[in-house]
Amino acid sequence: MPHRRGVLPTALPITDAGALDRADTYARGIPHDRLERLRAKTPVVWLDGRAAGRPGSWAVLRYADVQHALVHPELFAPQGDGVVHGPATDLGGDRGPGLGFGPDPGGHSPDGGPGDAHDAALIDMDPPARALLARVPSKEPVDFVGEVVGDLPETLRNTLAGGLYALLRHPAQFARLREERYDEGLVDSAVEEMLRWWTPVLQVWRVVQRGTVIGGVPLLAGERVTLWLVSANHDDEVFAEPRQFLPERFLRDVRSHLCFGFGQRACLGARLARVHLRALLDAVLERPGLPQLAGEPVPVRSSARHGFEHLPIRWTA
Repeated sequence: MPHRRGVLPTALPITDAGALDRADTYARGIPHDRLERLRAKTPVVWLDGRAAGRPGSWAVLRYADVQHALVHPELFAPQGDGVVHGPATDLGGDRGPGLGFGPDPGGHSPDGGPGDAHDAALIDMDPPARALLARVPSKEPVDFVGEVVGDLPETLRNTLAGGLYALLRHPAQFARLREERYDEGLVDSAVEEMLRWWTPVLQVWRVVQRGTVIGGVPLLAGERVTLWLVSANHDDEVFAEPRQFLPERFLRDVRSHLCFGFGQRACLGARLARVHLRALLDAVLERPGLPQLAGEPVPVRSSARHGFEHLPIRWTA
């Protein structure tokens, strides 16, 4: 914790707060139990950053506080270099606070490279989802990440893999969506729920511009803040049963997920992600047979990006 007069250290077990910045924590997926405990006890908590090889920051975990920071860039400025924020190419490793469809227009995080905006311009807004799905043979196993969507930019690849994984993990909901695939409102809601449930960019960085308070914690100008989008999107004060994939969730009067930020500074890639994810969902629902896991998925070990190294699937007749 930064050394400041009048601010007492947070009494938390290192296994919760300290684990968030460790890539190995994510070897089996998102540590939702840890995030839930932190939201309940200390929704704004100091991470020293040493485990991830970067500066310390205040982790903001509750939906209301993350949304507040996103809509007040005059207080919480995106940390970027002026390059238009767009989908990322493959970077590998645990490389910082994420790229792609995260809410950082006007700049990108330290992960980024000069080709990101160029990559965004090259992505087809009439996505060839059926052609991608044709790469999945009948009955034979295939790595969805490496062999089906491997030539897409990283964050888009992670988004599509996460959407498919939501269906694989929830076969009853998949069956319902197939039966009701002509219900446009339900399918659109399912796309939003895929984005919320998966959240391909886990966190984004901000820099405090002047002294302020968030979640009851006073912050000083120049301090770094990480907005944990994945935690906000699983805040049970906003989303009932947040770990469940419920396709109809966004048909009801609920607040928006925060995958793309919020308000006027929401991510420029939001439409791109939705178009591609909707196209993939339509193609999956139309194809005869069922997708199933064909082996153990291998998550990306990253505290910033949510994806798979490998997602083995098989399409049954």
